[in-house]
Amino acid sequence: MIEARMIDLNYNEILMYLGHRGQEITPEIETQIQKCIAEVRRHAAPRLVYRCLSVDKGSITGFPLEGNDIRQLLQNCDEAVLFAVTLGADIEQALMRHEVTDMADALILDACASVAVENVCDCFEEDVRAQLSRENRYLTSRFSPGYGDLPLGTQIQMCEMLNTSRRIGLTVTENFIMVPRKSVTAVMGISDEPQELRKRGCENCKMFSKCYYSQYIDICKQDCHVDV
Repeated sequence: MIEARMIDLNYNEILMYLGHRGQEITPEIETQIQKCIAEVRRHAAPRLVYRCLSVDKGSITGFPLEGNDIRQLLQNCDEAVLFAVTLGADIEQALMRHEVTDMADALILDACASVAVENVCDCFEEDVRAQLSRENRYLTSRFSPGYGDLPLGTQIQMCEMLNTSRRIGLTVTENFIMVPRKSVTAVMGISDEPQELRKRGCENCKMFSKCYYSQYIDICKQDCHVDV
């Protein structure tokens, strides 16, 4: 059984989430970022649930997924790992407090928490990959609902399949918002052959130009006067 874990947060990834493009970071902003990193580490309580299912001709048996991208990901696989991770309710409450008292802090804390939940996913992926390597098996990159042409609403079915509400306290609203917000659902394929790994990062996503989050960062930076 693989347990959820989180290692040191990647500072450069935090800057990326904040839309940093090489501008000078003032001592005040640096202090603010470090304060938010410490707050995330203090409040984060990573939890994980996962399940392995068989795959036939690029489709997960008993759990059909829409879209060509996911079928392409799984086309050479005979198994898939469905998983969900969350940072827990304390982070959610911290974000809500800052959204009321200081939006600049809220923006930076949100970026730090986003990096933290991806960190937990990275650690899980690394652990699964290491486990499979001992069996001469290989793992694809992970793929989440909302990425490419996999519908965002898929995370509702994934959470039901994994029973996330009972097992890790993660639910999804009818508008496809995960609660707690700093949570991730994803799929990874397992194969007997090495798999080409996809490039990571928002700018490699087909939906990048239409992504609300990328626009949200620019709006918040203007409103909150966060110049990083």
